[in-house]
Amino acid sequence: MKVSRSVIFGEPDRGRPKRMSTLYEAPLKSIVPMAEKYGLNPELLVEAFIESWRKKISRCGSLTICCRLINRNSAIFLVTDEGEVVSQFSIKLEALKDPNSFKSCLQNIPTSYYPKKKTEQKQKKIGELRYGMKEIDLKAKIIEIPPMKAVVTRFGNQSYVSNVEIADETGSIRLCLWNGQINKVHVGDEVEIENSYVASFAGEPQLRLGRKGIVSVSNHSLWP
Repeated sequence: MKVSRSVIFGEPDRGRPKRMSTLYEAPLKSIVPMAEKYGLNPELLVEAFIESWRKKISRCGSLTICCRLINRNSAIFLVTDEGEVVSQFSIKLEALKDPNSFKSCLQNIPTSYYPKKKTEQKQKKIGELRYGMKEIDLKAKIIEIPPMKAVVTRFGNQSYVSNVEIADETGSIRLCLWNGQINKVHVGDEVEIENSYVASFAGEPQLRLGRKGIVSVSNHSLWP
């Protein structure tokens, strides 16, 4: 659910909305285009910067984020891609200490923050997947379906989840399926997955369906 414009930009003042706080504006102008260029989820990239601030180093996709210096008001980060410098900039400590507000700004940022040309979506192999990647298409085979577990969602509803294991010739990964999705697949099925992303669960990479994610078995779409 999108955060209302008033939360991010402030209530209108004589017909003109207030601008996003510079506390978030400056770093997001660097983080959002970076995420788009490297095919990453912007929210996961923000989380990687926060983790780097806490632990000095983190990874998101092919990017390594290193917190080089922390002073009284801000932290300075160096971003590299396989050893090549991508960017270096600072983020205010006030923003890093309030990650929920930081990430909520991503839900209603100006379109001007995005580069004009978006990275084209490409078919991936499981061995190429890295934490933070988004808009992933791939083909794989289901090799294990663990018993579903009952969980209570943050909305207070009971749901069922199973972290199904899928594999191709380059490796394997867990795919998170919910409720009716679980009963529509079987061990040995060849599946095509569209619009998925790589998250982290219990310290391991996990494939999840995005809002427009699709899983198909034997060329038949099972769910939108």
